[in-house]
Amino acid sequence: MIMDTIRMKEMEFYGHTGCLPEEKANGQRFVVTCEIIFDSIRGKITDDLNDTCDYSMLYGRIKEIVENDRSDLIEHLAYKIADDVLKNTRNPSMVRVKVSKPDCPIDGVFDTMEVEIERAGE
Repeated sequence: MIMDTIRMKEMEFYGHTGCLPEEKANGQRFVVTCEIIFDSIRGKITDDLNDTCDYSMLYGRIKEIVENDRSDLIEHLAYKIADDVLKNTRNPSMVRVKVSKPDCPIDGVFDTMEVEIERAGE
């Protein structure tokens, strides 16, 4: 089976998703990776933007979601992004969204806290 992937990797945004009042008030940095998997991307043959997804448009949509979200959980934020990408991409087989919260307010030593959501297209 042939599968093609478009990966929008480690996009950084500033948002207000979190359970604590200071997270809602002050916000923090989020890092998002979005993978859109297709059976086949026709644009690889045609070299035509109409035969692939417009990742410039998707970047703007993901940025808007992260910057305007006020959910408690990054799980919910990742789900909202995945749902939006599926709705605004032509013929995806699957989308995988990873949301990392490197400045998570936890007293400890860690690289990041993250969640990954995977959803199938229709």
